[in-house]
Amino acid sequence: MARSDVEIGHRANALVRLEEPDRARLLAGVFQPGSRSVMFRFLEAGEHEDGDMFGAIIEELDEQPDGQLRAHLLFWNDLARIYATPGAEFEVWYARTVGDGVVLG
Repeated sequence: MARSDVEIGHRANALVRLEEPDRARLLAGVFQPGSRSVMFRFLEAGEHEDGDMFGAIIEELDEQPDGQLRAHLLFWNDLARIYATPGAEFEVWYARTVGDGVVLG
């Protein structure tokens, strides 16, 4: 388990699906515990036309039997608590959309 030294922000659990062929490359690099490189874009709740995007530290990551990833995220922007609510859908962004997910809680 990789806990962050960040003490403010908003924690959320999410179920994430990374797109092929990006999956293997992302899991070998930037999408792993401790990473701050990936952004999460919430389209439905966003006030901007392309949605609102937030950075998060991936604190824990568990692969599920169906290939999806259960991620424990720490968003460092407190505004994320408005968007990252149970049932909220999001896109995973790393220079472009590379996956999607849903907030579990």
